[in-house]
Parts: sequence; structure tokens; C-alpha cells
Amino acid sequence: MQYPLLSLSASAGSGKTYQLTKRYLYLLLLGAKPSNILTLTFTKKAAKEMEERITYNLEELYYNKFNKEYIKKLELIPINDNMQEQDWVAIADKIHHTYHEFLRQDLKITTIDAFFQKILKNFCWYVGVEYDFELQSENLDSICEIFLKRLEDSAFQNTINLCFSERQGLDSILDLCVFLDAFKESLKRELFVKNIMESQIDFETKALEYAQKIQSTYFDFSQKEAESLKFNDFKGLLDKGKTWLTKTTLQEYKGFSKVPFKQEDFERLKECVASALQKKESQYLRVLYTIFQHFLEAKEHYYRENNCLSFNAVASKVYTLLREDLISKDFLYFRLDSTLSHILIDEFQDTSILQYAILKPLIDEIKAGVGQKNFTRSFFYVGDVKQSIYRFRGGNPKLFKIASAGMEHSNLEFNYRSAINVVKFVNRTFQGIIEDFIPQTPMSKNIGFVSVKSYEKDTLYNGVLESLQELKALKIKDDAIAILVFDNKAVVELAQLLQEQNYKVVIDTSAKLINHNEVRAILELLKYIITQNILYKNAFFMLLGLECDSTFEVFLQSLQSSKTPAQLILKIMERYNIASLSAKKFLESTLEYSSITDLLENIQKQSLDIVSSDFSGIRIMTIHKSKGLEFENVLIVDKANRSNTQNYKVFFEFKENGVDIERIFQTSNPVRKSLDSVYKNALNKEKAEETKDLKHQLYVALTRAKTTMHILKLNQKGAFADLNLEDSTCGILETSSISPKITPQDFNTTTQNLEFNNIIKEKFSLENQGRQKDIQTSDSTQNLAGQNLKGIYYGIALHFAMEQKLKLRLNDTLLLEILNNKVGFYLDFKELEKIVLRSNLVLKNQNFIEIVAKGKVKCEIPFLSNGKQKRLDLLIVGEDSAWIVDYKSGVPDASHAIQVREYMESVRQMLKKETYGYVFYTREEQEGKLIEVT
Repeated sequence: MQYPLLSLSASAGSGKTYQLTKRYLYLLLLGAKPSNILTLTFTKKAAKEMEERITYNLEELYYNKFNKEYIKKLELIPINDNMQEQDWVAIADKIHHTYHEFLRQDLKITTIDAFFQKILKNFCWYVGVEYDFELQSENLDSICEIFLKRLEDSAFQNTINLCFSERQGLDSILDLCVFLDAFKESLKRELFVKNIMESQIDFETKALEYAQKIQSTYFDFSQKEAESLKFNDFKGLLDKGKTWLTKTTLQEYKGFSKVPFKQEDFERLKECVASALQKKESQYLRVLYTIFQHFLEAKEHYYRENNCLSFNAVASKVYTLLREDLISKDFLYFRLDSTLSHILIDEFQDTSILQYAILKPLIDEIKAGVGQKNFTRSFFYVGDVKQSIYRFRGGNPKLFKIASAGMEHSNLEFNYRSAINVVKFVNRTFQGIIEDFIPQTPMSKNIGFVSVKSYEKDTLYNGVLESLQELKALKIKDDAIAILVFDNKAVVELAQLLQEQNYKVVIDTSAKLINHNEVRAILELLKYIITQNILYKNAFFMLLGLECDSTFEVFLQSLQSSKTPAQLILKIMERYNIASLSAKKFLESTLEYSSITDLLENIQKQSLDIVSSDFSGIRIMTIHKSKGLEFENVLIVDKANRSNTQNYKVFFEFKENGVDIERIFQTSNPVRKSLDSVYKNALNKEKAEETKDLKHQLYVALTRAKTTMHILKLNQKGAFADLNLEDSTCGILETSSISPKITPQDFNTTTQNLEFNNIIKEKFSLENQGRQKDIQTSDSTQNLAGQNLKGIYYGIALHFAMEQKLKLRLNDTLLLEILNNKVGFYLDFKELEKIVLRSNLVLKNQNFIEIVAKGKVKCEIPFLSNGKQKRLDLLIVGEDSAWIVDYKSGVPDASHAIQVREYMESVRQMLKKETYGYVFYTREEQEGKLIEVT
């Protein structure tokens, strides 16, 4: 292999997926097995596209294995002009063998998150995680509730004081904790407390003493008070002094030039102000650290309570396995490395510090073998630092260069995506703006069109409508148009505007429905209906900006006739003219609930992102969401606020390596920048990084278009300010004769929607109702708190053991190991041994054996009954009849027969077969007791 260690800089549209595919096929033809090649991407779509491309190209190669010209063109196999016929036969044989080997083996083409999840599954018990944990987004509202409940009085008071002193709401503090969470592996306690000033001096009072001397000097000289010196407290001093405190001498300030101020008083004043701000920062960070630790504890409690983890939490748990030596690193990496010879990573610029820390030992192991004789391993990654836009969640573009130490590096110079004018415009725009920018050469034959036009803030959206009218006049279809914006708020605003103009839109945003004002208002009113707490009623009217009138209570009485929450909410929307897109989507989501209480208890746990129900139309999304996608025609809409980051109140200064955190700073009063050189340097570095982030974001936006691009920018202070764009047009806007190309991403989306529709249509099919872990039944959850926890998990373990024995015929040793991973947190090993023994005895029950032999055995089958999800422990489907068996590990009860009769009726309706039911009391007698339900 010429370059076993290779990093590839692949600008937008340069064919990085092709390069990854080519590298994968090259490895296969060298003799690597698919199970030896770990290919990591950052999204499921990318992983699926990669697998599809590799499969397609390998299949093409297989069917052209005797086509010499085709093989030469691919440049995957060394070819020379002197090759004999037997050489070509050998190549054909190699292709044949490679193709069939590929079809037989498991592929390791996956997301980086899924790879970490697999690691954690193997060692979950070491970090207190159950084997069957679920991956889901964190419910911050639930975490906040746990956080507040667990706070001790002192910690609660500190939190309140912090909110008050910094004029931040609790939501802002929690958002800050979420931001810190992305870096927590790098945030040692010392970073929060090592700079605490131990001095007992009250620097604010001391500063005021020197300030009063300056006030007196001015008054003695002028016999009047200076407007810029009128203050009585430290806050006033900072406010008035924001102009003159920044000077080298007071005489430099207008109006002070002849006043005989003592320079020593001024110097001491500035020192005391700087020290006061530093001490305030130290106190803030100390309290913040305590709050952050409580937040992390609340998250862990939430994870345990819900048996779930977020993607970031999975990575953190894997990191903990290594950092705390809970298992041998050598053992862990042996388990992984023993089958891995090659690593391929896509979009490497998006790798976070945490992810790289986990992958680094695997990468180093491969690099360590370079230079050895018969070296047969490789490491290859592609990416584009210019598209690094995830710094706020731990992404670090510097890792791209750090990882390339000791490797060959190459750049891709051609652009296969965009039209000539689009590529030239991007080259011209970013040359000299982005560091080390390398212009691309367009390979498209399409001329293309680019327009830049400036607007006032109030007319910006009118510009969107004008641009759309231009495209529509040329018969360009809605499906071929995408609008890119900078935040989720703009997505919703534009979607509503376009819908009012009768445009069909498809929106994609991570803004949750329950965070939008009108949806929040509806939820507040529902809470009032349940609790009669007047605060909820007031919140409802406040959020809508309305006054409560005398007919309100009469209206509430009329709501009692509503049979479902959805009907009730519809009446509320009609009464108060609530018609936003968010509210409509929320109404749609409430159709599954039968009571207001049920809705309020569960709505917060659902991911209710705003996703259009339409599958075709103008696509509106944030620039972050558009990354990795391409569109025929793109509109990019500016934002009023140039800042590219949220105000988290803190920022980091990194060490020289650009990865390790040197110090944490609180974003302080602007005066501090003039008085504290250390703070000034760190702040300047952070501002430079923010500017770089924005440039990267703009680069992503401007490289999505294939044919036409309209840039709608603000006249002043917009996000495009640093690009120095002048209003202009390039090319001619012509009627497009090209139909919108369906990309793999579009295909995947369509497929998912079709699958969703199929599930709805076939909801009576037992096979399409999901696994047991997806079930939420009122039977099993309402009384959970009052039951014996061990008893609950004994039943779960026995059900699982029966399923594995019946379906997979697992031996006792393996079953015990799986059970220990699954419920070992609740049941000791001796109890698990008893469960396995009990399952073996139950399977010897003669009546049970006879029933199981009657047909096809299905275990743990979920199904819907009266709108609720239920689960069948065991279903045997015969030619004309069906048999249900429900396991019970407790004592006999009349309710068990009622439950089974309900199951029998549901199965009878769905399968159209005579159905018989049984309750199997597994603890009765030695082999259990089977009772028929009639």
C-alpha cells in the first residue's frame, strides 16, 4: 500500500464520499476482510450512503470483472501493459472472491456514536449502566426538576443568588451547564477554584475610596461635579467610568486635561477595580462549579431512573471506563483491536476532544506499526476544517492537524457539485478570508447564477418572497429550492410567512414545539384546568398577550363536553385565534392521548421537534442542518445579530496545543478588558475563534448550491459583514430543464416516511408493533412505585429467560451472563441462578410443552388494545387457532384472567383465528401451574 496513513482535506463538493468508497474497495482488493475495516461517520444517513455506494461499486466491479478497460479506469488494481491473459484471469478471480467475501461478512460501517455504544454494551456493568439502556435525547425539564429537588438548602440559595446577581434565569444557568457538559472531561475542579482570591480585602469599597479622592480633586479644582464622576456605588463607578477608566492618565479624557489628578490615585483605582472584577469572577466560578456538579448528578439520576443515555453520555461512560481504569485499557482495546486492521473516518473535522481521546489509542496502535516489514494496517480520514461548525459542543478543528502527525496529507482540488459561477464566487469570497483557503476548480458544465442583494431588517423577508417569485416564474419546482437561515426561530417565522402566501414548505428544525409561546400557553391553560391554580391562568394570558375577560369561566365550562384532549385544545385554539404552525403541529401530536393528565405527564418526554407533515415543497432549515446536503437552488437569509454563539457567560482559554483548557473566564464588564491584560488576551482569542466559527458557517451555507444561489444580506451589522460582499449578480437566471435529483439523503427520508405510513396502515399486525422496551402500559406503570422493586425485576428477568430459552435455546452459562448485565443492578447472582433454574423447570411442564408444539412460537409480542400498548408473553400461532400464555411469578389473582381475556379478544380480531388463553403461575409447584382461561 502506497499511503497506509493518509489524511485528506476535502472541500465542499470535492467527492470525499467517492474517495472513502475508493479507499474501502482498495483495501478489499488488497485482501482485507470487511470485518477488519472500521468505517466511522457522524450520521446514520452518511453511514447508509457509504454502505450503499460500496455495495453498488463492488457489484459493478463484479459484473465487469472481465472488462479490462473498466478495471483500468477504476485504478484500484495495479495494471501494466505487459500483463498476460492468466494475469487478467487472476484479477477476475480476486474480484470474484472479494465480492462473495463481502456479501458473507458483517460490515463495520457505522456512526461514531453507534461504535461507542457497542463498546459500552460490552462493559456497561463497570459504569453502573444496564445492558438494555435506551438512547434518547435528554429531557431538560425533567433533569431540572430532579436538579431542584436534590439541591440542599445552601446550594439552592447559592443558585438563587447566582441567578439574581447575574440577572440570569434558571433556564440560562441550565443552558450554561449543558454547554459545560460538552467539555466536562476537560474541566477539572482546579479550573473553577484555583484562581480564587484568598484576600479578605473588599476591593469594591477600596476602589470607591480612590474614586472619591478623584471626585474631590475635580470638585476642588472646578467647584462643580463632573457628570462622568457622579456615582455612589461600585456599579455606578463601572457605568460612568467606562470611558475614562480605560485611559492611561485621567488628563487624556475630555474635560479633565487641566485637573491636577494624582496619577497614583488613578493607578490604585484601576488596580482595585481589576481586583474586584477578578474576585467576583472567582466567586462566580466557585458557585458555578457546585451547581454544575449538582446538574451532573441530576443527569445521572435521570439516566438511572429512565434506563437511558444520550449520545454524549455514552461517550462519557466509555471515557470513564478508560480514565478510571475500571477495566484494563489493554483488554478493552484488545477486544476491539484484535479484529481491526484499518480505520476510515469521515468528516473528521467534527470530531470532539472526547471522541478523539477514545479513538486515539486505536489510531496510535495502527501508527506504531508503520515501518515494520509486511505492514498491513492503515488509517485514513477525510474532512474539511473550513466546515468545522460544532465548537460549541466540543468539536475542535485543530484535531484534524494533530491526528495527522506522521501521516501523508493530500488536498482534493476539484468541485463536482456546483456550477461554474457558484464555485468562482465562493473562491473569490473566501480567498484571504479563511486561513489557508485553496480555490477549487469547477468540473460542472453548468454556468450557474449568483445574486447578492442588501435589505433593511424590516424588508429582509420581503426579499425572500421576491427571490422565490423569480424562481417560480422560471418554472422551477418547489422541491428544487432550499432556504438556509441561521437559527430555528427564523425557520418557523419564514415557514409561517410562506404558508400564508400559499407556498408548500418542508421544515427541519430542532426547536421543540413545547418551547414556542402559543404551545406553552395551551399547556399552561391545561394545567389550570387540572389544578385551578390561578398562576397557570395568568401565565396563559400573559404568553398570548391577552386580558382575561368575564366570559372565560363560562368558556371553561363548555370545554367539559370535549371527549379528548385534542378536541379540547382545538376549541381553545379557535376561541383565542391560535393558528401558528407550532400550535397546529402540537394539536396533531395530542391525538394519541386520552386524558389531559396523561398528556401533561408525557408530552415533555417526547421529542416533538417541528417537522413538516409535507414531504415535498420548499425546504427551510438552519445552516447547521444543511451541512452535508446539496440543493439545486439555494436562498441564504441573513440574521440581525452578527454574533454566532450563545451568551454562556463563560469562555475558555486553551493551552498552546489548542486542545487542553488552561483557564475559565467569566464574561465580565467591558471595563475589565482595559485593566486586565490576561483577561484581554483570552477574550481576544475567544472573539477570534467566534469570528472563525462564523466564517466556517458562511462557507457551509455558500457551498450547498448546485445551480443558483441568492444571498439576502442586511445593509448593516449582519452575519455577512466580514465577507465584504457588494450587491451584484453573476450569470443569467434561466429556466431550469433539470429535474430535482433525488440524493441518497432524500431517498432515506422518503423511505422513512413510507415506513411510517406502512406502520399506521398495518397497526393491527402483531409483528409491526415494536419490542417490549417500547411499551408504555398503564397496567405496569401506575402502581410501580408501590411495588417491591426486586419482585418487579424478578418478573422481568424470568420473562427474559423464558424468551431466550424458547427462541434461542441459550445455555445456562450464557443466559446468566446476559441476565447479570441486564438486571444485575437489582438482583444478586444467586437470585439469577434461581431464575434460570426456574425457567428450566417450567419448560418441563407437560401441558406447556403440548401447547408450544401446536404452532409457531412468538415471544414478547407488543400490540395495541383500546389505544394502549400491551404485551403478550407468549403467542403460539397454528393453522386455524392461536394460544396465549401469560406468565405470572406472583400468587393467583382474579384480575389475571380478566387481562388474558382482553388479550384473547384482541388476538382473535387481529388474526381472525379461534384463540385460547392460559395463565402460567411459574412459582406454583415444581414445574409451575398452567390454568386455562375460558
